[in-house]
Amino acid sequence: MNKIKSTLILIFLATTGCSSSISDLEDKIEAQAVKNNVEISYAEIKKTAIYLDAWSKEDFYQEAIDKFREEDKATPPPEDLILFTGSSSIRFWGSLKEDMSPQTVLNRGFGGAHIAHVNYHFYEVVKPYKPKAIVFFCGTNDLAALKSPAETFSDFKEFYSMIKKELPGTKLIVIGVKPTIAREYLIKEEKEFNNLISILALKEDLLTYVSVWDPMLTNEGKPDPSLFVEDGLHINAKGYEIWTKLVKPEIENL
Repeated sequence: MNKIKSTLILIFLATTGCSSSISDLEDKIEAQAVKNNVEISYAEIKKTAIYLDAWSKEDFYQEAIDKFREEDKATPPPEDLILFTGSSSIRFWGSLKEDMSPQTVLNRGFGGAHIAHVNYHFYEVVKPYKPKAIVFFCGTNDLAALKSPAETFSDFKEFYSMIKKELPGTKLIVIGVKPTIAREYLIKEEKEFNNLISILALKEDLLTYVSVWDPMLTNEGKPDPSLFVEDGLHINAKGYEIWTKLVKPEIENL
């Protein structure tokens, strides 16, 4: 494997954290490299494991959460809003207010969040807004940080349980993990995670699963390059147009 692919894997793995020990992380990183036929030195493995371990701290995004609180203090959010939260694909949705108009929405996506990070900050970034509905995109970073689909789904169920307990009657709309160029090596895990949520949604009246997978593929079944920015991970305006078409109908009649 070439150096570029090795570097890319390191970047993907370093986007978020993992609860395992550094030794366990080293084993997982090495296994992932072997799985994807990527050459990676022991020094790179060690460096990545230390980095992931640092990012695993639940309060890693406290600075971003504090900024939200400052914004809310300066300009209190309106009542009866729809809350969008999760990881960077929510955070980078710059046209969200216009896309979801006339609904009142609030963007509280942050960093390269794991679901566990959102759970940790639930009482700061979710509950205070008392939203009439929540739109959630998260989980891709969890999988990239070597959590299994089952572990990631377990964190999601905790998030959903917190909503049912603290915000009873609030609808949760989940945008499924999207296919990406940067993380094609995780397609199997991403589909498994999406499937777990879609099955749960069939049993829960207040849980809706929105799949963005097929609409973001080419005719050849590959992630469509025209929908992504340069990193091949985050989507561009054209990508958000697809998301808007799929998500907006779910919130129009709330």
